[in-house]
Amino acid sequence: MLDNPSADRILGHIVPRGKLPASLAHSAAKLSARLHLLRLFMSIDTYSICPCGSGKKIKFCKCKDSVHELDRVLKMIDGGQLVPALDRLSTILEEHPDAAWALAIRGRLFMDLREYTSLEENAERFRRLQPSNPLALTQSAAAALFRQDLSAATELMLEALTESGQTVDSFVLDVASLLAYALAGNGILLTSRVYATLALVSTGYEDSRMAANVLQQINGDPSVNQLAKAVPNLIAPPEDADWGERYDEAALLLANNKVALAQTKFESLQRSAPLQPAILAGLLNCAIWRGDHAAQADTLVKLSQCEELSFDERVRFLAMSQMASPDADGLAVDHLELSADVESIDEFQMAMIANTRFEELPADALESVKREGDVAPRSAFQILDSDVLGEGEKLTADNIPVALAAVFLFGRETDRSARLQIIGLPATKRAQVEELMKQVAPDVEWVEAEEVGKLPLTMIATPQIGGIRPENQSDLDAVVKELISQRVPETLSTTPVKMLGGVSLKDAASDESKTLLRAAMIRYIEGEDNLVARDENLIDRLCEIGNVPKIERKKITGDELEEIPGSDLDRIDPSELDPENLIYLIQRAQQISATSIGRRASLALLEADTESVDEGRYIGAKIIAYSFLMQRATESDVAVDYLDKAKAYAEEHKLSDASLLLAELGLRLRRQEIDLFQNAVQAIVQKHSDNPEVMGRLQQILAQLGLINPDGSPRQAPGMGPAAQEPAGGGLWTPDGDGGGAAPAGPAGGEASGGGKLWVPGMD
Repeated sequence: MLDNPSADRILGHIVPRGKLPASLAHSAAKLSARLHLLRLFMSIDTYSICPCGSGKKIKFCKCKDSVHELDRVLKMIDGGQLVPALDRLSTILEEHPDAAWALAIRGRLFMDLREYTSLEENAERFRRLQPSNPLALTQSAAAALFRQDLSAATELMLEALTESGQTVDSFVLDVASLLAYALAGNGILLTSRVYATLALVSTGYEDSRMAANVLQQINGDPSVNQLAKAVPNLIAPPEDADWGERYDEAALLLANNKVALAQTKFESLQRSAPLQPAILAGLLNCAIWRGDHAAQADTLVKLSQCEELSFDERVRFLAMSQMASPDADGLAVDHLELSADVESIDEFQMAMIANTRFEELPADALESVKREGDVAPRSAFQILDSDVLGEGEKLTADNIPVALAAVFLFGRETDRSARLQIIGLPATKRAQVEELMKQVAPDVEWVEAEEVGKLPLTMIATPQIGGIRPENQSDLDAVVKELISQRVPETLSTTPVKMLGGVSLKDAASDESKTLLRAAMIRYIEGEDNLVARDENLIDRLCEIGNVPKIERKKITGDELEEIPGSDLDRIDPSELDPENLIYLIQRAQQISATSIGRRASLALLEADTESVDEGRYIGAKIIAYSFLMQRATESDVAVDYLDKAKAYAEEHKLSDASLLLAELGLRLRRQEIDLFQNAVQAIVQKHSDNPEVMGRLQQILAQLGLINPDGSPRQAPGMGPAAQEPAGGGLWTPDGDGGGAAPAGPAGGEASGGGKLWVPGMD
């Protein structure tokens, strides 16, 4: 399977590939097993809907002979007596084998207690008793989810939705949220989105926080392509199509979550009217609901072949096919892993330490590469494409070292010899890395791992910096910006890719048969915020190299703004929008991590007259613009400039600067400006001590930095927090540093840091 680093970064690594944290299931199940049950079932009469989920009234359900026990069971659950409640439910089921309500409640309790094997057994019995019961199907879906079978879980969830009718039980939506969470972690993003959205918009569902968090994390992650941040809409059929009525029936079934029935109708239509965009869009949405990412990618390619669509639409669909599936490899490069067994690693470690083309990684990086069932390496080194800078050597874009791969050194174990292992190696860099390894391990024979993986082209295009001395930190932002401007377009345009038939964008530029493919490749890269935000001329340069027309940004009105999908936001010119719509655009750009358009909208807002329009209604809007520009600046000097302007504007117009001061804390830390960090803390306390929300946020930030305890008291041990990890020439002083000594000097370009320790709330 294609490695998907973008998917792995989603949700901050909270979903390891194929796994679901038990604590998450526990959290979701609590609502189902306690609050949800109590809310629905405490007042029951024979004409109430049976809690078994069959949809029948108790009077006409087989549960009627045993449901009088429900009140007793619920009181046990309300009192936290979950195990006695399970025992009682087992007794009831022995006496009344048809008591489906007991199976419904018992399954939720098994989830709450993390008894996943028992949950599966309960679900199987429940389904044998009532095969079409949505709660039984949902329990089976949850069991499949916890055994890491996402395909089965998705199919069972679809069955549960089909059987639910117009009213979807909260338990079904709980599990739909869990499914969305797991799908996101496995890179099946469009399917994750539809299930999270279902839970978020369902009327009467009161615990949509998990679903909202999934959507928020996907939307806000700059490593997720913009094309993955919206599900393609259905396409209207031609007005004169003789199959229009049948299409409407299929679309209605899809709208009512009858996905299997809708797919059958769309497939029938496809046989009689092949390659119709409306029908293919319907099949695409069915594949999304079913979690069939291979079918999603295949259908998107077919949509790109529909000549009835505009060229831009076809390009977008083809580009989307590269993000719909974690197995897509059209824009990926071979990723190699080399290993060699050795007698001892000591001599190799010493040779790498002495070699200026190798930089040792910190100890905390070793645990991060530890694989399941394996031990952590003894040491690890970045393999650099140029020498580590010498003392006093000026940093430039031409001499800054960039990592080619990493080599890990494993000591001897009981059942295996010591070994060297090279990972993160693009196939195109193999010869260069092997030549460097001969300098430190001349007689080693390398063996290539059988399973050759893939790395996204957009990931390897960003140079990984290494070998930087502390004295170069002040120059780093500007140098890295220049380096990215040089190397990223070159890597993207000269690396052969499968999508273009094994040639590079540059080599395919004159091939007219690949016009659509070249445009789709650039369209995909356009959605990579991590790349475009660092070099806003990148897409224009790639268009020029790839012989593709440059993007013409369109001026729009406020009425058009809400209709533009997120993936097209960067294609608009916001210069004629009023302040209200510019604010909306900035906030939307913030939500979906669309940095380029957010910057242009922010600059337009700074140029607008927000002070006099509508009697000063938008006078604080420029703080929003300054904040966005400060947070998304690629150079810290630029960020400081926007911060200073924002603070001056807030003071001039008597606006609160709390958000600016809180944002300043992280900026000052990154620049190692300790006195200015301390000044910002003191300013927050002096100006906003009467605002609990601001002070709570300050305490949270300082606790995260390790400067104070979670309860707000100063840390008692010296050397705690970031100070211990700061490079020479800077660092944070905790309240218990040595008495009265001078703090280390800050980096070049920053203010002096001498003379005092860091003050935090609670020291007075």
